[in-house]
Amino acid sequence: MDSVVLPDGILDSSRLSSRETLYIGRNGKAVERFIVDPDDSHSYIFKPLTNLDTIGREAWVYRNLLPRIPVRYPKPLAQAQYTDAERYWAIYEDLGKLEHRFDRETLIKAAEAIPYWHRLPVESVPEEFTGHTPLVDQIMREIQDKLPVVRTILERLAFPADLTEKAQRLVGQMDDRLFSKQTVSHGDYHPLNLSLLEDQITILDWEYVHRNSIYWDLYNLLDITSPSYRRPVVTAAVRNEVLQAYFARTEQLGQDGSFRTLQQHYYRYALLYSLWILTLIEKDLKSGVLNPEALLEQQEETRAIVMDLLLEQIEMNNQPR
Repeated sequence: MDSVVLPDGILDSSRLSSRETLYIGRNGKAVERFIVDPDDSHSYIFKPLTNLDTIGREAWVYRNLLPRIPVRYPKPLAQAQYTDAERYWAIYEDLGKLEHRFDRETLIKAAEAIPYWHRLPVESVPEEFTGHTPLVDQIMREIQDKLPVVRTILERLAFPADLTEKAQRLVGQMDDRLFSKQTVSHGDYHPLNLSLLEDQITILDWEYVHRNSIYWDLYNLLDITSPSYRRPVVTAAVRNEVLQAYFARTEQLGQDGSFRTLQQHYYRYALLYSLWILTLIEKDLKSGVLNPEALLEQQEETRAIVMDLLLEQIEMNNQPR
């Protein structure tokens, strides 16, 4: 399989029957499906290193973590035998055309899988592995320092005054001890890295595995937004059902806890990150570097998420304990 890759780490078109780009990674490199022999049409997935900071991490995860996690993922077939980040690559089995959906069934199945790696000892992952986004303690301090900016953004986005006050009050009262429990995290667990195939969830792109809060994978699954793709906003009813599916699996695996605590802490965690994303969008709109239409769509999605998170927290507070 190594013979189809040139020394500079790209596919050799002269040895291929066909190739197609599946998506472009964070560093602009293409993940591709390719066929070598036109007679059997068996296809493979070529994945160059899409983030220079994570070189070798996905191979490490395949060797050390995935054998301990009962989930479906594409099997590795070959990889570069050097550590030059600019030329690094891997080839995986092709599981066929994967459909990436944001529907209730996919979200629930995906949530039920998360506890299988969350139950692993956090020491299973090296401390130096980091994710692509700051941890919650940094986000919390930043948003608490920027509350006047957050207020201005919410007012401009036509938030009712009572919800703007609620957001400020919740953020001001937050303590990072709420989110201090660390676990093994997939790190990039949004629906475009997931596919429901034959009633089983398939999980892709493990190169961001690191230690993080138990809520990070859930937030990626449910509420994180991006200018790179459109996310249908999850209703509070579906969000709570997905959280319940996650909690039920943790109980099945013998972990203790309170669903109400999980739910309350998740909503506060998600609110923090979503407010932070609104500040990033504001900055990106002013810089003019990214597509403004995509940013405005992301802003509207994030606005709806923040509104829903606040309204649901009010609803939870009104429920009898």
